[in-house]
Amino acid sequence: MTVPFSMRASVVAALAACALASPAAHAADFAFSGNLAFNTDVVSIAFTVAPGAGVVKLWTDSWQSGTNFDPVAAVWTKSGTGYSLLQELDDDDSITAGQGYFDTGFALTSLAAGQYLLTVAASPNYANGPTLSAGFALDGSTPTAIADWTQPGSNPNFPDQKGAFWSAHLEGVSQAAMVPEPSSWAMLAAGLGVCGLMARRRSRGVAERAETAVA
Repeated sequence: MTVPFSMRASVVAALAACALASPAAHAADFAFSGNLAFNTDVVSIAFTVAPGAGVVKLWTDSWQSGTNFDPVAAVWTKSGTGYSLLQELDDDDSITAGQGYFDTGFALTSLAAGQYLLTVAASPNYANGPTLSAGFALDGSTPTAIADWTQPGSNPNFPDQKGAFWSAHLEGVSQAAMVPEPSSWAMLAAGLGVCGLMARRRSRGVAERAETAVA
C-alpha cells in the first residue's frame, strides 16, 4: 500500500513530538547512523534547541570518497502541526573535520528555541517545496536498492556510490531522536498508541505530584 507523503508527514510530526516528549536537557552532541534500503528513503531526526543555544551544527560524514551515496540534508522548523523548510544543502564539507567532499551540513547561528527536524536523503531526492507535507522529489517513483542504483552526478569513483551507509551528527542541540519510518500502518498505530500511553502516564504523574504537594 502506497502512503501519500502528506499523510506520512503528519505521522512524522506526531512521532517526532512523542520522541521529544521528555524534559529538555542542556546543549549536547548526538550521533546517528544506519543504512538506506532504497533511493527513495528519507531519514528523519527530530531535535530541540534551547534558548541561547549559540551555534548549532548539523552534518554528515558518511560519503567516504564515494564508498557510500552522496547525501542531501534539510533542516525544518516546527510550524503548527507540520514542518516548514529552513534550509537544504546537497554539498558542504566545511562544517567539521572528517567530512568528505560530497558530504553536507549546516552551521546555524540564529535558531530560535523550539522543535526542528533534520532529514537526510540520497541526492537528488530534494524537498518538493517549503513544507514537509509536499514530500520529496523521488516520491511516487519505483524504489531502487542503493546497491543497484547509479546515483546522478559525478565523484572520483563514479558510478561507485553503491554503499547505503549514512551518518549524521548534531552539535549544540538539547534533545535529538530518530523518527522511525514504519513499514506498515499497524506499526504506525502501535507507535502512536504508545505515545498516547506515555503522555497519559506523564499527566497522571504530574497530577499525583501536585496532589501530594497540596496534601
